[in-house]
Amino acid sequence: MIEINKEIKELLFLGPQGSYCETAKNQFLSLLPAKDVEQKPFSTVKSIIEYVKDNEYAAAVIPVENSIEGIVRETMDNMLNLNDPSIQISAETVIPVNHCLVSKAGSIRGIKKIISHPQALAQCRNFIEKHFGSNIEQIEKASTSKAAQELTELDDSYAAIANKRTAEIFKLNVLAKNINDEKDNKTRFILLSRCTTTPTDSDKTSIAFATKNQSGALVKVLNVFDSLNINLLYIDSRPSKKNLGEYVFFVDFEGHIKDEPSQKVLDLIKLNTNYIKILGSYRKF
Repeated sequence: MIEINKEIKELLFLGPQGSYCETAKNQFLSLLPAKDVEQKPFSTVKSIIEYVKDNEYAAAVIPVENSIEGIVRETMDNMLNLNDPSIQISAETVIPVNHCLVSKAGSIRGIKKIISHPQALAQCRNFIEKHFGSNIEQIEKASTSKAAQELTELDDSYAAIANKRTAEIFKLNVLAKNINDEKDNKTRFILLSRCTTTPTDSDKTSIAFATKNQSGALVKVLNVFDSLNINLLYIDSRPSKKNLGEYVFFVDFEGHIKDEPSQKVLDLIKLNTNYIKILGSYRKF
């Protein structure tokens, strides 16, 4: 459960209006007691996190993982660079993803370029290749809704991958529905804030760590979870961006940071890591 021990005056999300992130933001609003929270769309995850860092009463909703494409790299890279330990993950939610091909054009025949968020483009690669071939130009944008918004200023040869609501907002035609290659497509979003959380009966803790440059170092870390019978929910890695071949590992495990088993596992992990960061403890969706 979230403790609103910090007044939240601003709630940021990856916009513009109509994004999947806005849908997640609307769910998180129900957790906040204040009814006059200012809701602000931002164009990039980096700008969102920087704003939260500089504004004590701001919280943010950002994507962290997709069921098809995995980790959202921009989110995790920027969270690693966040040096304020009071800003952590306070909650999570999962939003179904149903992509559409939208455009000012009335049919797909004249489409020459497709714009969208890089994950959306990747999630629809089979549809794109089937209908447009492998050589059609694909242009990456900060979000699916930003891509749809930009269509209003482009000619009819452009299309975007976005959701149906975004097409309605920007008065675009839906040329094809449910075009994602995997139909059970979901994205996990997190609430980033300075609010603390209290343990419940269904929590998870997210951490990031870098192992020592020793043989079997990662295995030793993972064996700690096994020895304490703590269930691992997720593991992924990103390059450390310091030295070639060095990686930072992201792990979600069952339990709350305030629980004794979680404290013990973190103490033991530190023996085989050069770096460890607590990203947050929060109730599982």
